Amino acid sequence: MPFKSDHALELLARARDNGRLGHAYLITGPKEAQHEVFAAKVLDLMVGTKMGTLEAWEGQGAIVLRPQSKSRRITIGDDGDDPGTIRFLEKMIHRTAAPNGWKLAVIVDAERMNPQAQNAFLKTLEEPPPNTLLLLLSTQPQQLLPTIQSRVLEVALMPPDGARIFTEHEGKLLYVLKQMSKKDGGSISAALSLKKDFEGILEALHDSIKKEQEADFEREQDHYAKTTDGAWLKQREEQVEAQIEADYLQQRTSLMELLLSWMGDVARQQAGAEHLDLPKFQEATASLAAKWQPGDVAKRIRVLRQLESHLHTNVNEGLALEVCFIEAFGA
Repeated sequence: MPFKSDHALELLARARDNGRLGHAYLITGPKEAQHEVFAAKVLDLMVGTKMGTLEAWEGQGAIVLRPQSKSRRITIGDDGDDPGTIRFLEKMIHRTAAPNGWKLAVIVDAERMNPQAQNAFLKTLEEPPPNTLLLLLSTQPQQLLPTIQSRVLEVALMPPDGARIFTEHEGKLLYVLKQMSKKDGGSISAALSLKKDFEGILEALHDSIKKEQEADFEREQDHYAKTTDGAWLKQREEQVEAQIEADYLQQRTSLMELLLSWMGDVARQQAGAEHLDLPKFQEATASLAAKWQPGDVAKRIRVLRQLESHLHTNVNEGLALEVCFIEAFGA
């Protein structure tokens, strides 16, 4: 379950005091949870030296890796003298020390490690030097290898109240839902119209992810064309295709969760609850709460949850959306 930053720090302090502190943590949650700020606080807490930022900790011996260059990747690197790479981390974690003898390493946007880098990092993860603390920061932890995920302790963070920032595609969905609140709805044509809008958002999402990943790939090709063979190119093409699909599925899940949050707020408004997931859209969800019967809202939420579950299988996306939206919003 996700925690507020202060509560998560309290739990880590308790683990330290009880002698149960792990050597590797995966810090997850939305970008609004401010992973880097939290990571700096963890280092302050564990080492007992208040530095405040990761940049300040770098000056005190901590190793901080971030995605490099235009490709926004963390690579394995050529050797231990290649800054910003996993090979560099492997070398320096044995040679440098922070205050009180701690060996500290933070990987920002850890999901940006390519497969080779992730496999190489496993050695450090499995056999760290004594007194080591490794922090992996990620908004998309599902993109990390299962072998990495199984060797770290996850700390899921919640964003501060009111700090949620929506992506471009989430904003489009919220606009569609807000427009829906102004209509009577309750017909097959209205359900299909909503389905069409949602499907259009998904198509635009997939296109944008594909363009971004392919642009990264082209830059990699330019960089490695003279130093690698055709086998590498074929392997990277397959990896890029898999990454596009993984990114799309993750962000599609976020859109489904947003849709369920919207419907949940409709139900909460009907029940007179004070807390709303989307308080900025209180007026729109209140309008729907007044129009719809509680039983109908409960049915819509149930059907959407079924859709969310089906989308994690090999079901045809378009067909699943059509069946669900007609059942949920067709009457």
